[in-house]
Amino acid sequence: MNDKRLPLTNVYSRRLLPVIISSGAVGLSIGLIVPLTSVVLEQRGISVIANGLNATVYSLAVLLIGPFLPACIHRLGSLRTMVAGTLLSGVFVFCLWLNDALWFWYLMRFFLGIAGGMHWVSSEAWINAMAPGHSRGRIVGAYATVWTMGLATGPVLLRFIGVEGARPFVIAALVMAGATLPLLLVPKVENGHLPAVRHGVLQMIWVAPVATTAGFISGFLETEVLSLLPIYGLRSEIETAYALTLVSVFSVGSFACQPFIGWIADRAPFKTVGLAVSIVSVVIVPLVHVSLDLVLLSSVLLFIWGGAVGAFYTLGMLNIGQVFKATDLTAASSMFVMAYTFGMVVGPISGSSSMQVFGPVGLLAVMGTAPLLFLPLLLRRSGDEAVK
Repeated sequence: MNDKRLPLTNVYSRRLLPVIISSGAVGLSIGLIVPLTSVVLEQRGISVIANGLNATVYSLAVLLIGPFLPACIHRLGSLRTMVAGTLLSGVFVFCLWLNDALWFWYLMRFFLGIAGGMHWVSSEAWINAMAPGHSRGRIVGAYATVWTMGLATGPVLLRFIGVEGARPFVIAALVMAGATLPLLLVPKVENGHLPAVRHGVLQMIWVAPVATTAGFISGFLETEVLSLLPIYGLRSEIETAYALTLVSVFSVGSFACQPFIGWIADRAPFKTVGLAVSIVSVVIVPLVHVSLDLVLLSSVLLFIWGGAVGAFYTLGMLNIGQVFKATDLTAASSMFVMAYTFGMVVGPISGSSSMQVFGPVGLLAVMGTAPLLFLPLLLRRSGDEAVK
């Protein structure tokens, strides 16, 4: 029977839907804890540099733990690794409230990065392993949407929860630990183990340059936009409320467009979709700049731009599932997450430095140039299946 005619059966739904829901809960908890810790440290009078380092520690932990995660997942199994990651993360989030010493917060954020990396990598490897090929794009798009929506909802909820006392920490910890509950509904599939890896994580940088680059560009651009686009708006002499709206519209586009991107990716060659996303991401940047005074037009452009930037993550994860078998899925997923995290670190540094030297257009120049890294990797391949 032709696999393309098969529906997304209940069996696949039972294996995939709980994991996607769990990832959304993890995203919601992170969306709560990241702004919460920043605001609390600011209220305590901690310097901006020390505050920023607190956020960077999480990324550093993901980068350090990444090479060891495939062996961990192979030993524990994907589902057990996800469960361990969410439970441990919940404990570490709650511990932030127990001690307000800065060094202790650094330590807890580092442990959070390790535990978060466990769930992050194992869930994405699981989704790629269990998703049927004919609908992988839609499934990855749904995962990206649910994850991003959770992340975006966190700061909104924090406005109602508040930042005072133990309550926000307890709620964030419960949400994180509660991400374990959907995983209990996943039926056992060969004990949830993926085969032992053939390649090391760092080898995947050369084995899978397309996915690596997509992950890097995604982390690079998303973090730049979230952290620096409001500053670009203010330095372009627009009102504060409008400057913040730029990020909101971009974020909505990022998660709202991914199911559509995934749907297209199931029907069109990967290379074609990748080239379209890259070109749109480059061309739209100067259009945003020249239309900044036209609120409606700039909002439409920012929505499309957010969708294109978010598509790099969707396409990178989809590429891993298309190209690699189970023996390499955990290593490829670890590499992809590490590349994204590295982009998160490098993006704000390069964007802020360029804006400092060249003004607001310097930031846009960096943002418009980054997607160009993707083009030669796609153009040098002749066949869709060979796009690594």
